[in-house]
Amino acid sequence: MSEFLEQIEHVVDSILPDKDELVHKEHPKTDYIMLIVRNLLVGVATVFFLLSFFFEDAHHILRAVGYFGGAGAYLFECLLLTDCFRVRVAHKELFMVYCLGPLYLIMGLGYVLK
Repeated sequence: MSEFLEQIEHVVDSILPDKDELVHKEHPKTDYIMLIVRNLLVGVATVFFLLSFFFEDAHHILRAVGYFGGAGAYLFECLLLTDCFRVRVAHKELFMVYCLGPLYLIMGLGYVLK
């Protein structure tokens, strides 16, 4: 059992960002919290997508929550890249965020409205 806990600890350590690697030094706590929230939303999206394969009767809701989690992760990614919209970033760097964030939101709404 301790080996399993060590593996979980290793996974958590690899997921949490290093405070030394943060891009914006003006507000490192905010950036760190946003990185953790983004990673948690990605994890939520992953878990709900995987659960949707096993629960046929609730797969629409599970996928909707997964897509909303993904859209939230892209929102936090946009906030991190643009320093909460204070820094202008080239559109070619934000293309994926601009396309997939709203797409995930629309797909989540599509599953809710089915």
